[in-house]
Amino acid sequence: MYDVIDVEFTTLWTRPVRLAAGDPDDRMIRGPEEAIHFLARRWPCERSSAYVDAKAKCAAAVLHRVPLEASRTAFVTACLDARLVLEQV
Repeated sequence: MYDVIDVEFTTLWTRPVRLAAGDPDDRMIRGPEEAIHFLARRWPCERSSAYVDAKAKCAAAVLHRVPLEASRTAFVTACLDARLVLEQV
């Protein structure tokens, strides 16, 4: 018959976002899917409007409804708002 081939599609930003502090596994966020996971499970502080905007834009980017870089910008803004230290990329 027919074979089904499982393929994983991951959407990546042109440049990752690197956090200077925190769990070593969470220091590099490479795209909106990883950002959503970080926002949902590893976010270390109160959820501000920048957090809500980042989560919405990352979800929309996964669905190809907003440009990828818009989701990255929103995620960086949320990290800066939360005073998470970012490494220079």
